Parts: sequence; structure tokens; C-alpha cells
Amino acid sequence: MKTVATLALLAILAACGSSSEDEPAKPKLSAEKAAEQTCTEVNAGIEEFNQGDYAGTVTHFEKAKITAKVYAMVSDEPEADALLDAVQYYANLDPADYPEAARSSENFARNKAITLNQCADADDGTDGQKV
Repeated sequence: MKTVATLALLAILAACGSSSEDEPAKPKLSAEKAAEQTCTEVNAGIEEFNQGDYAGTVTHFEKAKITAKVYAMVSDEPEADALLDAVQYYANLDPADYPEAARSSENFARNKAITLNQCADADDGTDGQKV
């Protein structure tokens, strides 16, 4: 799975060519679009977590790492870096460790607050307060 994520990131970055050799390469995704795509995967990962599918949770956070890296690269906002850190934490957490980490880890709690606040789904009426 990490190979697929790495290849996808490379594909995104390869598509970020510039029109002249004097201009630095810029990603094709805007900060807004990268954040949106990241949050789509984050919310899917949260849903998998809520259903007790921790392997599925990790899979979605692995996918979210790709666009979270682009988001952090194209945005000057510290929130982008915080979201990338949170996504990486959840993607790197072993599925078997999720239940205990959710109960007792300060890192889990801090990253939960970041992902819920930044990726709150206004359409579901919960304002990101998923359990």
C-alpha cells in the first residue's frame, strides 16, 4: 500500500511541471482542492474507525497523505502542516493499536481534534463531532 501511495504522490508531483525552466514547479492542485481531497479521505477514514474497521481507517489515511503533502506544500497556513502531521500519525498507526490509542493516547486526542476541526462535514449536521 505504501508503494501505491508513493507512486501516486510521484504522479501528482510529476504533473506539476512548469511552463519555463526559470519558473519553479507548482502543483496543479490548489490549496483549497488539496485540502478538500484530503478531508474526503480523512472523513472516510473516520467513518471506518467508527465502524471498527481499523485497517480500513489506515487505508484512507494512507490515501489522505498524498494530498495532505500537496496541501502543506502549496499552503502558507500552519493548519496545512498540522493536518499533514495528523494524517501521517493515523496512517502510520498500526490497526491493532487503534482501540488503545483512542482510549489513552494524547497524540491520538490531539490529532483527532485537528482532523475533526479541519475536516468537519457541514452536510452531516455533526460539525465534525464524530465519535
